Amino acid sequence: MNRFQRIGIISAAALAFAAPAFACSIMPPPPPPPAAAGTPQAEVDALAMAWAKAHGLKYAEELRDWAMRRQSGLFDDAGSLVLMRYDREDIANDEKIAILKPLRWLKGSGASAELKLGSSMPPPFGQMIGHDAFYGRPGDVFLVYLSGDRVSTPDVMEAYSLDRIIEPRTIAALTKGPQ
Repeated sequence: MNRFQRIGIISAAALAFAAPAFACSIMPPPPPPPAAAGTPQAEVDALAMAWAKAHGLKYAEELRDWAMRRQSGLFDDAGSLVLMRYDREDIANDEKIAILKPLRWLKGSGASAELKLGSSMPPPFGQMIGHDAFYGRPGDVFLVYLSGDRVSTPDVMEAYSLDRIIEPRTIAALTKGPQ
């Protein structure tokens, strides 16, 4: 495998793993086709680079469309949206627990209880709910989608880093002043 093929495969893998919290997300692009025997290395490298570029751009576009649909669905289905700050990490039963505190309610309202996220939460499709927030650091801020108006682990639908929010209604809610 030459350098450009490795770059193409690494790029595809990076794109595939760039959004580990996406449940049931789209499939990553396929690897480049093998070159015919006797093809000069320069042509093999050019084909691999063109393949990676074309499929990487297409995959990025599909991933963005998928993320937009996912966030739109979450916005519609969530009973509440809460900005929460990663406060601290704790350990319970030999398991890391991320503890978040509410900052501001963007949709709905409720009590200002702490939210505890652990890796043992039942994941749909093999993805951990609240993945972004679980792996946060003290001071990081996340948007948490709740099914109702309670800040409780079973009500967490998802939690995203603010830099991953692309859905227009959610962005509008984030930029609006306090309720």
